[in-house]
Amino acid sequence: MRKLIVLLLALLPQFALAANTIFVDATDARRGVFHSSMSIPAAGGTAITLVYPKWIPGEHSPTGPLMQIAGLHVRANGAEVAWRRDPVDVFAIHIDVPRGANAIDVTLDYLSGPESFGGGYGESANATPHLLLVLWNHLVLYPSGTPTDDLRYAASLKLPRDWKFDTSLKIDRDENGVVHFGETSLTMLIDSPVLAGEYFRIVPVADNVHLSIAADSMNALAISDAQTVLLRNYIAETDALFGARHYRTYTWLLALSDLVEINGLEHHESSDNRMAERGLTDPNHSARLMSTLIHELVHSWNGKYRRPAGLATRDYQQPMQGELLWVYEGLTRYLGNFVIPARSGISSAQAMRDYVAFVAANQDRNRPGRAWRPLADTAVDVQTLNGAPGAWTNYRRALDYYNESLLVWLDVDTTIRKATAGRKSLDDFLRAFFGAPSTTPMVKPYTFDELVNALNAVAPNDWRAFFRDRVYTVQVHPPLGALEASGWRLVYNDAPNEWMNVREHSFEQTDLSFPVGVIVKSNATISDVIYGSPAYEAGLVPGMKIISINGRNWSGDVAREEGRVAKPLDVVAQFGTTTLTVRINRSSGDVYPHLERIEGTPDLFGEIVRARR
Repeated sequence: MRKLIVLLLALLPQFALAANTIFVDATDARRGVFHSSMSIPAAGGTAITLVYPKWIPGEHSPTGPLMQIAGLHVRANGAEVAWRRDPVDVFAIHIDVPRGANAIDVTLDYLSGPESFGGGYGESANATPHLLLVLWNHLVLYPSGTPTDDLRYAASLKLPRDWKFDTSLKIDRDENGVVHFGETSLTMLIDSPVLAGEYFRIVPVADNVHLSIAADSMNALAISDAQTVLLRNYIAETDALFGARHYRTYTWLLALSDLVEINGLEHHESSDNRMAERGLTDPNHSARLMSTLIHELVHSWNGKYRRPAGLATRDYQQPMQGELLWVYEGLTRYLGNFVIPARSGISSAQAMRDYVAFVAANQDRNRPGRAWRPLADTAVDVQTLNGAPGAWTNYRRALDYYNESLLVWLDVDTTIRKATAGRKSLDDFLRAFFGAPSTTPMVKPYTFDELVNALNAVAPNDWRAFFRDRVYTVQVHPPLGALEASGWRLVYNDAPNEWMNVREHSFEQTDLSFPVGVIVKSNATISDVIYGSPAYEAGLVPGMKIISINGRNWSGDVAREEGRVAKPLDVVAQFGTTTLTVRINRSSGDVYPHLERIEGTPDLFGEIVRARR
């Protein structure tokens, strides 16, 4: 038996005992091409399978950009080695390692697309002539069957001359224009993107926290004192809320360019944030940016440290189960887009109330898909919804586990406060579930049962039934009772909604969804029509281009002027080579959602957003 064990150990692939290496040459990235070279220990005379990362953390979907890989070559001892793609799992290649070899060398090129063509980070641009982002999962192959926590990688990177960079990876040395990073697990390597650029700036924020900016112009690097103070408040408020950190240092990596997709992706000790070039200098863009930065920071606790068990997979080939994304993303939406920004002073109290009012009203009036799809299904089906087109989002429901969960968690918060006569709140659950002790980056998975038990430890309640009713059951209306429990009610009037104004400018659209059921891009093209709305009944559909409204050439301002009184709207629209005139009948003029105080009730809403720092 002992001889057999010795023999088996001798036959184990050598990659289990030695580090893999990866070298990325990003000097051609300005043209959209990244060159990757890897050396993977392997025993001669054996067959191995290498895989390309498929299911990407934070993207929750099989969005590994395999279609962007070109120039794949495998060599051993300098000689070309044939490889075979698996006929079923196209993310895997099979290789027979030649006898006498102790490693195989793999080279490939990653092609960064000039424009977005899907919902994943590999399906949008990762480089411009002035900046780039190195996402290691786009550039690596790894041995199949071994947990990525157990695979060791030594990474190095060559950047365009004189470009500066930042990353949460430990830097060993920088020599001859090549940066060498400390050896780490494949999990942490992929969790640590690199931002680099010709125009680059690092802004200290707080103890072990900073903002690194790469932009397409020097002027775009400007950040105001007020914005820096807000970031400091974010750190103070998250420290106060969670009572512990699960990062050693934290870096907001910020790419500012009109050539990249606006987005944000969380990591343990950094976040990959992308905004328009004037993201810091244009007030409408900056409001969206500052909200994104705190959302991704909250994920360091909720999503990276504590993660639903179905999303905590052993490698990047195992399918992820998104059912609890209403916690992972939904609770983060509540905390990162509402509670902590409000406590930090991101904007006026009215603007924050208008934000919550918009979320509630949008889910209540503009989601006909509620009649057939429960909220939980938008999370379970994330892998297909993630890249779905924008048209008919309202009937499909799309990724509603983000926005509607804000109301669900507001309901949890007010329920705890009332059940404990104000002695406890959701804050107590957050500190217990996501807080102490402080740790280095790690994943502590949880199940639905563990979530329920943790809430019961704070405030005994039938939390299972609570979530069953709000998350897992088809509900025609969202939990608007949460607003009333907080001391406010949802109302509609002709006063503009502050948040909607900012949102329209940031998204470059005119939102007429509440009065007539249509959303129009700045180029006059209809991006979406609410199924069953007056606009839908009149015959408008996504993709049409509006020519005029009530005889006046279309513009957002004209639409607002014509919409201020209750009268039919005669719209001339073009669809392909067809021009048609439709009449939209409605019973009222412009309407906007707001929150109205319920007199004689406690203002829990105001208590929830009270600063803790």
